[in-house]
Amino acid sequence: MPKNLPASPSTKLLLPDLHGRVAIVTGASAGIGLATVEALLANGATCFGLAREGAPITSAAFHPIAYDLSDPAEIAAAFTKIRARTPHVDYIVNVAGIDPKHSLAEGDAARWDEIVDLNLRAYYLVIREGVPLLRAGVGRAIVNVSSINYRLGLPGRSIYSATKAGILGLTTGLARELGADNIRINTVTPGWIFTARQVEQYFSGTTAGTHLAHLAKVQALPLRIQPGDVANHILFYLSSVSRASTGHNCVVDGGWLLE
Repeated sequence: MPKNLPASPSTKLLLPDLHGRVAIVTGASAGIGLATVEALLANGATCFGLAREGAPITSAAFHPIAYDLSDPAEIAAAFTKIRARTPHVDYIVNVAGIDPKHSLAEGDAARWDEIVDLNLRAYYLVIREGVPLLRAGVGRAIVNVSSINYRLGLPGRSIYSATKAGILGLTTGLARELGADNIRINTVTPGWIFTARQVEQYFSGTTAGTHLAHLAKVQALPLRIQPGDVANHILFYLSSVSRASTGHNCVVDGGWLLE
């Protein structure tokens, strides 16, 4: 396998049943969240994009809502705005999160709360606020985005890993409860994705070769996984083509974990 993994764009996925549907996507301003919004818009959906910063999207079908996801009051206020604009929602996609490194000694209660409140509690609160809108919708699907980091045991990632493992528990914990209303909920769990931030931090400059060689070693596929690749898996779980799936965890890591 080549040490410098080849770069190529992700395939555009078109799913006809997404056309005309309404979605809420958190973390919509960059990375996987932005790619998911762009993919939904390309399929003819309307998107409410929740993010602290504005997304570089000018489509009339995109409605940005500025918020701080770590603040329950701001989550509630964001949904007040959404309910004023639409009587229903078909899809919810939870993407937003942070991934700071803190050793056990550094990771005090304040740092724990900072990461957990955004990466896990907010997912729960967004779902809780959004379910009444989903019940009035047609698509009735939720996708939570986790990370394979919780399986890797990386130093400094214990709090972050706890939140990403917690997302899986949240998904399975709600699958039967929401299934009674024909609402599906699944998790998409990415590996190392070539978002703009990850490229700047890890795949540029003097350390790029080392990180690319590591990926070439651990991945089964010689591939630089793009945000759009993850978005395609998210769209699959939103679409009715996956109507028999709920409580699933879909790993998108190029064959790193091989599960």
